[in-house]
Amino acid sequence: SSPMMEIGKCVMEWEEPHDSALYCIQTDGNHMIASGSSYYGVVRIWDKRQTKCLQFFQLSSDSVSSPIYCLRFSSSHLYAAVATALHSLDFRQQPAHIR
Repeated sequence: SSPMMEIGKCVMEWEEPHDSALYCIQTDGNHMIASGSSYYGVVRIWDKRQTKCLQFFQLSSDSVSSPIYCLRFSSSHLYAAVATALHSLDFRQQPAHIR
């Protein structure tokens, strides 16, 4: 094959466990990817060096099933928009409570 054919080659694939449509993805610019799906507002966190999902968050309640329409993601925060709400997740360690 010519060198030009290798430029667009798929080098990794991750599979959404519920086979639901993926609406958005965002990377932290390093090893992590967040994906938002149509399945009950689920956000999944992936490590590009692994094939399995590391963690997931269900942001829609069972009574209101909304896709994740868009998200923004960094090593410290994740912001995700569902149909009627904006969710914010804080990944930073909380300081120990001093008595």
